Amino acid sequence: MDIPYEQMLNLQPDGVVAIDLEGFVTYCNAEALNLLGLKEPPIGKSVSELNKPNFLSFLSEARSGDRLLADYHSGTLQITYQDLTKNNLRSGAMLLLCDLGEKQRTERIRREFTANVSHELKTPLTSISGYAEMIATGMAKREDIVKFASKIHSEANRMLALISDIIKLSELDELGRAQHVEEVDLFELANECVEILNPAALLRGVSVRLYGSKTTVIGNRSLLAELIYNLLDNAIRYNRDNGSVKLRVAANTIKIRDTGIGIAKKHQEHIFERFYRVDKSRSKETGGTGLGLAIVKHICEQHRAELLLESREGVGTSITIIFPQ
Repeated sequence: MDIPYEQMLNLQPDGVVAIDLEGFVTYCNAEALNLLGLKEPPIGKSVSELNKPNFLSFLSEARSGDRLLADYHSGTLQITYQDLTKNNLRSGAMLLLCDLGEKQRTERIRREFTANVSHELKTPLTSISGYAEMIATGMAKREDIVKFASKIHSEANRMLALISDIIKLSELDELGRAQHVEEVDLFELANECVEILNPAALLRGVSVRLYGSKTTVIGNRSLLAELIYNLLDNAIRYNRDNGSVKLRVAANTIKIRDTGIGIAKKHQEHIFERFYRVDKSRSKETGGTGLGLAIVKHICEQHRAELLLESREGVGTSITIIFPQ
């Protein structure tokens, strides 16, 4: 299925505004609305109605083709002006709006991420090295070799899971929103994820139920499958023995509710940060990498989906994702 060009532009990370020769807005994507502080697309309105401090003067100077910087309430906004032509005649202009403040924040997150990765990999590597050395030098008793080998295997699997999530986050950082999109049935994806994770749930005695009906969104099928898988995996992994998980998909919405350990109020605003763990010992015990929910948040941002969390410690957690119509 061919995706309308306007919908593809709405998945771009930068703001895009198109104006005709008379200065009236002919197109404005979702990110431009966000950067300009507008609630509705100003289609058919004069560009003068987009006015912010010095905005019109910057547009006037931008006709030279130079990139200009302006400080707005949302951060530092870079505006790039580009003439549009049709049959070698000017037909209007396109404005590319980029939030430099967001770019600086992303760069800081990357630096912190690199430091955290080094720390997270050092622990299992130290453990593997220590056990392997004891076996290699003959320091390990014969009856301990199997136990040490099992620990090496466990730590190696932990590293593989961590590296897999690191690669996924790196890919998401690099791709931004400029990736293949199509019409995706969320209910179908959810059913596939339930089938994959049911064996792990049965081992814990956790029942998983899927409700709802077919609902389609425009997005990247692979990333949306990753999103649902991570949510469901977390709901099973941090549940109680013999607990339950309910997954509902309908009307452009995914809602997953579990009867797990819950999240204390003080942790809820941090739970989607990279490597943030509420209970580090339990996370290590269950094989969690601390990146699953960060990946979920990243995918939501790329699809401009709203992410809502409700949780009570000792009762359970509910996560709702609402995709734009």
